[in-house]
Amino acid sequence: MSQLYASLFYQPDVTAIFSDRALLGYMIQAEVALAKAQGKINVIPRSAATIIEQIGQNALAEIDFDGLAVATGFAGNIAIPFVKQFTAIVQQQDEEASRYVHWGATSQDVIDTAMILQCRDALGLIEQQLQSAYQISLKQAECYRNQVMIGRTWLQQALPITLGHKFARYAAALKRDLDRLQAMKTRVLTAQLGGAVGSLASLQNQGSAVVQAFAIELKLTTPECTWHGERDRIVEIASVLAIIVGNLGKIARDWSLLMQTEIAEVFEPTAKGRGGSSTMPHKRNPVAAASILAAANRVPALMASVYQSMVQEHERALGAWHAEWLVIPEIFQLCAGALERANDVLENMQVNPEAMQRNLESTDGLIMAEAVMMALASKIGRLNAHHVVEQACQQAVEQQTHLKNILSPLDEVKNHFTPSDLDALFKPESYLGNIQAQIDAVLQAAQGESK
Repeated sequence: MSQLYASLFYQPDVTAIFSDRALLGYMIQAEVALAKAQGKINVIPRSAATIIEQIGQNALAEIDFDGLAVATGFAGNIAIPFVKQFTAIVQQQDEEASRYVHWGATSQDVIDTAMILQCRDALGLIEQQLQSAYQISLKQAECYRNQVMIGRTWLQQALPITLGHKFARYAAALKRDLDRLQAMKTRVLTAQLGGAVGSLASLQNQGSAVVQAFAIELKLTTPECTWHGERDRIVEIASVLAIIVGNLGKIARDWSLLMQTEIAEVFEPTAKGRGGSSTMPHKRNPVAAASILAAANRVPALMASVYQSMVQEHERALGAWHAEWLVIPEIFQLCAGALERANDVLENMQVNPEAMQRNLESTDGLIMAEAVMMALASKIGRLNAHHVVEQACQQAVEQQTHLKNILSPLDEVKNHFTPSDLDALFKPESYLGNIQAQIDAVLQAAQGESK
């Protein structure tokens, strides 16, 4: 990603986790953990493990990045030239210890474990952002629970809702995202150590003990068996991120539509240089929504690559595994960037109650046709009531008058409703169904989580 576009789509802390330098740091961490684990159970001399650990603390500064970049193209993966360089760095200080660097491991063990460590740290940041988005949505659901607005289906005005109900729905979706993220951790944050074909034959009868000690060193889950060729863990991580981005895309789509000039019910927060046009001084563009929607457009395409990469050959794959290296970092960065922008807008969204009221009134009562029909149905039957109100709606549109003006003289209406009864039926706040109960349920669920 170009630095010019990074501030539009990404989030700097997660981007840093997936930087080249950070990747090498995680690979060093994996190599050090392997040596320490093997030293503890006497697979390699403990003195060698100690020296490898000590050297590993500063080894990143000695890595030849340019040389590594060139060598990776020839080697087929970054681990092969990396292990050579790391071994040479250890050798400069201790010849004996350098013999035990990368003992019994294969390239994929180091790369996969480093990726899992990256994912763990990045998921920690994303979880914080997601929790923030959830809490903000809860707060806004309470704040705007009584702010009546028009609900829309198929992009058309439908029935009244409240802005708080929209936020409650967002909160509920974000809570499900948090639950998904938590539920997958023990499955996916798992160490990888299998050697050449997953048998760890080079460690003879110590393989299982080393895997367990290795995982403990890294505070990762111990796998039941090697997962070199089974990529469901990586796919599950990416899938949860894709769902988060999709939920954020839905939210961004909503507020971008509500920002349309003719609607003008909510707006993204303002700032100098934000949302303008290079040619039209009056424009106030939903730039945060654009970034999030771009991510929601891009991530599904990236997910196609991740799903395709599940089909691998035998014990270790050719090409499919390699595709993950490009895709997973971008999905993480797009997800974190979308969350950062969504949090800003959810927290600082500007609400225009006057426009909401204007739009509620813009159909001259047509949005309350169902309310009138259901009230009349209890008197004359649903089909008869539907026929009466439907014809009245058609006449109101043709005559460009309020629906109440058409209904009030009708015998079917006058025989059952007083003028004040009819007025009450046309109040949007009187036809909100169980919206308040839904908001309460979302808020109460959150309170239960915090106890």
